[in-house]
Amino acid sequence: MSLIKNPKCIYKKVDGIGVILEPESGKFIELNSTALEIWNLLDEIGDAALLEKKLIEKYEMNEAIGIDIAEFLTNALAANIIIKN
Repeated sequence: MSLIKNPKCIYKKVDGIGVILEPESGKFIELNSTALEIWNLLDEIGDAALLEKKLIEKYEMNEAIGIDIAEFLTNALAANIIIKN
């Protein structure tokens, strides 16, 4: 599944925290450091498996990060801040 950031969303980094406005709902979504890392990687990697691989390599983590990635992607799709391409 290929994923991209919703181009309608407005993103701003404030004091090290990512904040996204989803204009259709008017909701603000705050990204923690893990979610912010995934958000930034979506510019170059739109595949969940490749995102997981990249983060495991970058931070020398185990596959448990896959749970965090899957949770973020599920929530981000539901919030309409990322969309399937």
